[in-house]
Amino acid sequence: MWQAIKALLRSWGLVLIATLVGLAIAWRFVSPAPPDTVRFAVSDNPRAAYTLAVEAYAKGLEAEDFKVERVPTQGSVENIRLLREGRVDLALVQGGVPSAAGKERLVSLGQVFFEPAWVFVRRLPEGGSPVQALRGQRVAVGPEGSGTRVLALALLQANGLGAEAIQPVPLAGNEAAEALAAGQIQAAILVAARPNEAINRLIRTPGFDLLNFASRADAYATHIPYLTPVRLPNGSISLQEDLPRGDVVLMAPAASLLARDDLNPQVAALMMRILRDTHKGRTLFAPEGRFPSGLNPEVPLQQDAQRFYDSGVPFLQTYLPFWAAVTVERLWVLLIPLVTLLLPLARIAPPIYTWQIERRIWNVYSKVRKVEEESATGLSIQTAAKLDALDKEAAELNLPDSYADRVYELRRHIAWLRQQKTELA
Repeated sequence: MWQAIKALLRSWGLVLIATLVGLAIAWRFVSPAPPDTVRFAVSDNPRAAYTLAVEAYAKGLEAEDFKVERVPTQGSVENIRLLREGRVDLALVQGGVPSAAGKERLVSLGQVFFEPAWVFVRRLPEGGSPVQALRGQRVAVGPEGSGTRVLALALLQANGLGAEAIQPVPLAGNEAAEALAAGQIQAAILVAARPNEAINRLIRTPGFDLLNFASRADAYATHIPYLTPVRLPNGSISLQEDLPRGDVVLMAPAASLLARDDLNPQVAALMMRILRDTHKGRTLFAPEGRFPSGLNPEVPLQQDAQRFYDSGVPFLQTYLPFWAAVTVERLWVLLIPLVTLLLPLARIAPPIYTWQIERRIWNVYSKVRKVEEESATGLSIQTAAKLDALDKEAAELNLPDSYADRVYELRRHIAWLRQQKTELA
């Protein structure tokens, strides 16, 4: 029986070894396991749109047992630097900044919300172009390294006002609003996804106008492709105060969630589901379902993000817990060697096993034939001893019961040969 077991192990062992080799080769193509920690670039302003969005992302990730690390940042330009240096995995970046700061090694998970430019200018008593009136004037354009500064300078440049044509002041938010109210600057360009404290203050302060881009919105979108006209409806800030008085068209870049091009694919797929749940609702500047969006990406879309926009959430992640879906998706590629190697080899294993068993019978038959050829004259004492030895060897063959008839047939042939040689003698 032990011989049969060894034959079984040898035959199926070959199948197992070949399959393991195939699995080892396929393992090289299995996507790496997702990391334990996901790092986000985030500002220290708890009320900023980017901070609120990151906190929503963190909540979704933590629900799937990820740890979230928040890396301090000063703005979109620094976010891109942190991504390139590998110090963060994901960062929200204002539209237009990648074109100015560079797109190398960056991919996008899509646009997530509009953040328009709110351009407040001191009202001109004699009329005229409020933008051209800024030539030579002090204008709050945001601090160095901020997305606000990139957008503000782009808007001014489109009107022929380069950085040398104005006096740029590195103020933003409440500081810019205070400087404008105090007469220290002629205009303030703010970037915000929704009215904040500075915007609410300036829109209620007499003597300032919120620039309406309605008459030249298409022209701005042509000159600055990452801008989209958005409408601030009449009374949307305050119905009671009728603010703003009349619809106002603003020019808005879209904030995008960017990553390095080596972002773990499972993290990317999970983030797409979180983005959908976070940003699918209606906002002041976008209808329900407008975001997240993969339309006209400034940075190439990450592969899993592209699949999401083409086909939706992956099938397995729709019906399975994230950890289970990730495990199945990672190991899916291993089915290739299992199907292409294991099944064909499984068909080969039984013949190999049969050959190993029958080979032992054939070995005895080979010896019997040799004895027959050597004893052509009849049964000698030496020939009889050899036949007795062969009969004993056949009787001691330790084969499965299914081969018992073959063993008895072999012994019958040995007995027949002995009889034939006895008759010749």
